Amino acid sequence: MSATAGRAGGARVGHEPRTGLYWELLGPDEPGFDPPLLFIHGGGATGACWRATPDGRRGWADLLAERGHRAWVTDWPGTGRSGNRNGLEIAYADVVEGYLTLLRETIGEPVVVVCHSMGGAVTWQLVEHAPELVAGVLSIAGAYPANAMTGRSEVVSDDGQVAVVDFVDTGVRNSVDRRVMNLYGDGYVYKQGIATSTRFPMDQVDAMRAGFVGLPPRMLLQRLGVEPGLPRVEDGAGFVGKPIRLLTGGEDPAHTREIEERTVAMLRGWGADIELVWLPDRGIDGNGHFMFFEENSDELLEIVAEQLTAVGVAAR
Repeated sequence: MSATAGRAGGARVGHEPRTGLYWELLGPDEPGFDPPLLFIHGGGATGACWRATPDGRRGWADLLAERGHRAWVTDWPGTGRSGNRNGLEIAYADVVEGYLTLLRETIGEPVVVVCHSMGGAVTWQLVEHAPELVAGVLSIAGAYPANAMTGRSEVVSDDGQVAVVDFVDTGVRNSVDRRVMNLYGDGYVYKQGIATSTRFPMDQVDAMRAGFVGLPPRMLLQRLGVEPGLPRVEDGAGFVGKPIRLLTGGEDPAHTREIEERTVAMLRGWGADIELVWLPDRGIDGNGHFMFFEENSDELLEIVAEQLTAVGVAAR
C-alpha cells in the first residue's frame, strides 16, 4: 500500500482507526528525499516537540520538510491528539501496536525512524517486528530496550495509588500517581530533562512545560523498571545490517556515554550497523536531553541531516 493510498482522500492529518494514533504528514507531495521520516516523541510530549522550539523557532520536522523530506509526525496512542483510548490503561505494548499498525496500514512503505527518549524503546520493537518497514533509525537520546537495563529503580514508597521511585539511571525521584495522567514535576524537569545543560534557554522553561501532556502512569512505571513491560527484544534478526545512529549530548544524565555505549554494544551484537554520535566528540559541548529545544538546535540539525544520510536517506 502506498502512503497516498493509506491516507483517505490524500489528507495531511488523520487518526489510525484501530489504535487512535494521530498523525500528520509534512513535506512536499513530490519528495526530494527517500525514504520518508517517522518521528516518535518521548514521554510527556507530543509530535509538536518536533515542530517548534520553546523560544519560537521552527523545529526539526518543519525544517527537514522544507528541505524536501516527507515527515510523518505522530502522537502516541492515548496521549496528545490521539483519541478514543483511556490513557490510564495505556502501556508500552499499546504504543508499539499503534506504530506497527500505522506503518503497515497507513504509511505502507519503509521509513527512517527518528525517535526521542521513551520513544526509543518503541522503535526497537518496530525493528524487531517490522524490519522490512524500517530502513534505518536515528535515535535522539532514545531509551534502550529492556535487555540493556541494569538493576532496578528504588521504590521509596508505594501505597498502591502513588509510587515514589528513584530512577536507576539517574537517581532522580519520580512520583507516579496511578489515578491520573502524570505531568513531569520539577525534579524531572530540572535534574534530568535540563540537568547540567548549558544550551537550554532557561527563560523558556515555562514555554516548554506548556507543551507537556499527561504521561500514562503504566508506561512511566514500565520505563522506570518498577513494573514489567518495558519492551524487550526477543529476536535480534531484524537488526542485522540495519543502519542505526545514536545522537547524544554530553549533559544528559539518563544517556551518559557509558549507557549509550552499552546500548551500542547490544545492538551491534545483534548485527546492527550502529554508531554513537557523541556531540562532545564533535566539539559541541553543553547539550542535554532536549536537544531539539536547545539554543543550538539549528546547528545540530546539520548533524541530524548528516546522520540521516548515514542511515540511508538519499536525494531522489
